[in-house]
Amino acid sequence: MNKILKLDLFGTVIFILILISNMISRIADIPFLRVVTKYTLVIFLVWLFISILIRKGITKKGIRLFLPLILFNAVYIINMETLNDTEAFFIVLNHLIFFILIYSLKNIEWSKHQIKYLSVLYFVSIPILFILSFVVTDVVNRNTIGSYAFFLTYFPLLYMIGYSKNLKRLSILLIFILSGIVILSVDSRSILMSILFVFLTYFIWRIITKSKLLFNLYFLLVAAFGYWFTFVYPTIYTWNSYYKLNELSLRFVDKPLLTGRERIWERLIGYIEQKPLLGYGSSTLPSDFTTTTLSAHNTYIQIGLQTGIIGIILLALALFTFWKSSWENRYDKKVALSASFLIGIIIYQLFEVNLTQSNFGLGLVQWLLIGFLLSFAYNKDKSGTPK
Repeated sequence: MNKILKLDLFGTVIFILILISNMISRIADIPFLRVVTKYTLVIFLVWLFISILIRKGITKKGIRLFLPLILFNAVYIINMETLNDTEAFFIVLNHLIFFILIYSLKNIEWSKHQIKYLSVLYFVSIPILFILSFVVTDVVNRNTIGSYAFFLTYFPLLYMIGYSKNLKRLSILLIFILSGIVILSVDSRSILMSILFVFLTYFIWRIITKSKLLFNLYFLLVAAFGYWFTFVYPTIYTWNSYYKLNELSLRFVDKPLLTGRERIWERLIGYIEQKPLLGYGSSTLPSDFTTTTLSAHNTYIQIGLQTGIIGIILLALALFTFWKSSWENRYDKKVALSASFLIGIIIYQLFEVNLTQSNFGLGLVQWLLIGFLLSFAYNKDKSGTPK
């Protein structure tokens, strides 16, 4: 019952090919290929999921780890207005796919060579991202391009930092330069802020892992920042010093402090306060209350509209549970890097909603990162690779 599943070479190759085809179809925005690759991935994951259940069964530890996420998904099912609610059905379906993904990844012990092969995801995608950034610039949303460049950087870094005994600084610098060119070209503050938190978390990792209290407190501080940014920051235009601060922002970074989406957040928060517990239904969108056709551009506000405070709390608990899981194997560099990216994902969702809905491709990449975090946290490295 406690056996660790190891994916063989054939399974690894198939998995990576499916992931590559998913990335290409979504980065290049090829509708037919998006559908085919998504459901090919679903079939593969269901096979993997069933294989793991047969080999390992259901453990109490696994239930405790995934319970908040299971309840989060259950709230979305309960909150469906009708069985014919197509939008809600696909949101729930994506949640289920992501759950099966991270459950499967967590229960697989990944080898050095498998992680090296996964780096192909980055090296195949980055030329396409360059083309979409500088040659064919009107096909894909620029923030989406920058986000792929950011999250896919994880895979080559994972191999270089987690498995290389002689840290290849020039190789890492090359990865930073390639990704940095794409990210800076899209000029996205959300991605830059997420990167800042990834770097901060990774470089203070030894400090925050000195005690479990400090470790958990760091996550709570990040959560507090998220609360402040979502509920307090949008009201800074009422501060006496706002105009002076805004002038400084324009002078030094050539951007205003507020982009306009914050005023939408204020209105949406007002609607959440009217139905705080379970929100308005699993497929509710900001367009149901405002003239905008866009998402809330904030996962936590969008979830609040759809499933209320209960939904927000359950997702926060799930993310906190994943963070806590990294404590036992905290001296492993792979865990440190993966947990740092988890914090980056949490910050990134202050600006987007693609962790749980709206963009399956970007959601897939982020849940892949979380799945690998859980695998490295629970399956201790016995290969003697650097810690």
